[in-house]
Formats: sequence, structure tokens, C-alpha cells
Amino acid sequence: MENSFGSFLREKRQEKSLTQKELAKLLFISESAISKWERDVAHPDITLLPRLAEILGVSEHELITASVDNEAREEKNQARKWRAFSLSWSLFFYIAYGVALIPCFICNLAINKTLSWFWIVISALLLAFTFTNLPKLIKKNKLIFIPLSQYLALVLLFGVCCIYTNGNWFWIASISVLLGLIIIFTPIYIAKYEVFSKLKKYNDFISLAVDFLMLNILLIVINAYTITNGEPNIWYLKTALPIELGVYLALNVIMSVRFLKINRFLKTSIVLFLSNAFLYLPPLFIKSKNLQIQKEIDRINIFKANLISWQANVTIEQNIHLIISLTLLLLAIVGLIIGINCHCRRNKTQK
Repeated sequence: MENSFGSFLREKRQEKSLTQKELAKLLFISESAISKWERDVAHPDITLLPRLAEILGVSEHELITASVDNEAREEKNQARKWRAFSLSWSLFFYIAYGVALIPCFICNLAINKTLSWFWIVISALLLAFTFTNLPKLIKKNKLIFIPLSQYLALVLLFGVCCIYTNGNWFWIASISVLLGLIIIFTPIYIAKYEVFSKLKKYNDFISLAVDFLMLNILLIVINAYTITNGEPNIWYLKTALPIELGVYLALNVIMSVRFLKINRFLKTSIVLFLSNAFLYLPPLFIKSKNLQIQKEIDRINIFKANLISWQANVTIEQNIHLIISLTLLLLAIVGLIIGINCHCRRNKTQK
């Protein structure tokens, strides 16, 4: 049986070791009013509920329903524990950063008479700060500002390390990390934010184009640092760009299959056929004067495979690629048969 308001009020008053007179005094009302409430003859004015709930140590909801909401209390207790843990976590890292910085500052000055490697330490701690404490400080658009702040902190660390070591790898390292972030976050941003709502349908194509552009920027920078016999190398234009363009166009063709108005089995079959063709037909037409490059091309040339011989490393790789190609071809044929069967059944049903 559910408790009445009066019995619930009496129970909670007694738990607080309060008499009716003492409770009435705290609420600035008469003792008889308390008595009437507990006998369910009358009920308190709604304006008194917040103060009454505070005195009895219950919520207004519990007071109105005359029952203890254990689930809500547990949630409140867990939230309080989490806030305490979160605060302790933040304080721990603030103290740890301070403890790390001060000795490094003193040692660097004492040993080197100037600040040198100390800047690497402070840059590294700033990067750590973006992972440990900064996420709590950023309230809105975390998906944008947290990765951005982490990247900028990492770039700062790269710059300081590069200066300290007299290195020239800053741009390669920075663009490489940026490429990774773009690959991960571009499709997420397009899918999540309304500003890109008209582009969501083509998310995969746009993301791939951005990745392709960023990868080429990275390769151009790497190519600029590559020197052979004292002269700049142009392997980017001769080798990397043609291969990239081929892969990029192949991926776009494969992704375009999803727009075809056919069932998913036929789409899968087409994708498998195309994947097989794009992977294993190019070695037939690509020839290079560079023996090392030609050797690498021959490694995936399935038309030079020999399943009887498994001796040479190149032959083993060719055999493995042939098995993969035949597997893809078999799956494509199975998908084609199932797809055609489903298509015929659908046409019969519609008739």
C-alpha cells in the first residue's frame, strides 16, 4: 500500500528527530497545521514545499508523491561522485604539470645557463593538457576545437623540436598528421553539421577528393626534400601522381555503383568485378624502365603466377594474388547469379 502524505511526513520528521513544534517553528507556521498535515486533514501550501523538502532532506518530487525515489537518489549520488572524481582528475594533472615544469625550468637554467630543452618540455606538457584538461574547459563544438587544439599543440612541439635539433622535417611531420586528421574527421563533419546538409549525399566522394588533394600536397613536400646526386628528384610527377590518379579514379568508379538502381547483390557483384580488374589488370599495361619498380609491379602480376611452384618469393606473391583474384571473381559470379535471380523474382511479383 502506498504511503499517504501525512504518514510520509511523520516518518521523515521523526528521522530528523524533530517534534511537530520544532518543524512548525522552522516553517513559521502553527503546530496545529503540522498535526493536520500528518493526519491528512489538510495539506501544506505549495509555497512551503521547497523549504519543507529541504528540512526533511527529500526532494519536492518525493514529498509530493509521498515516496522515496531511490533511483533518482542513486543518480544524484553517482553524479556527485563523478563531479568529485572529475575535479580530482583535473587537479591531479594541474599539480603534475606544475611539478614537472618547475624542476625542468631550474635544471635547464642551472646546467645550460639558458632555456633550451625546457621549451620542448613545456610544449609536450601543453600537448598533454589538450588531452587531459582542455576537453572539460570547452563546452561547445568540442568535435571541432579539441582536435584542432591538439593538432596545433603537436605542431608547436614539432616546431620546437625542429629548432632544437636543427632539423628540416617540420613540414613533412605537420602535413602528415594533418592528412590523418582530415581522413578521420572530414566524413564526420560532413555527416554531422547542417552547413554541409546538401553535401551529405556525396560525402564519400567529397571526403575522398579532400584526402587525395591533401595526400598530393604531402607528396609534393616530400618530393621537394628528395635529392638524388645533388639534384632535386621528380619521382612525384613520374611515378606517384600517375599511380594516385589511377587509384583515385578507380575508387570513384567503384563508389558510383551505389547510385545504380539495381539490387544490392548486383551492386556487390559489380564492385567485386571492378575491384578485381583495377587490382590485377594494370600490371599488364604498366611497364617501367626502372628495374626495381618493374620488379614490384611483377609481384602482383597474376598472369605470371605458377601454382605448381612455390619456391621464389616473387612467385609466391604472384600465386597468392592469383588466389585472391580468383576468390573475388568467384564471389562476384555468385553475387551476379543471386542478383539476377532476385531481379527476375521481383519482376514476376510486379506482373
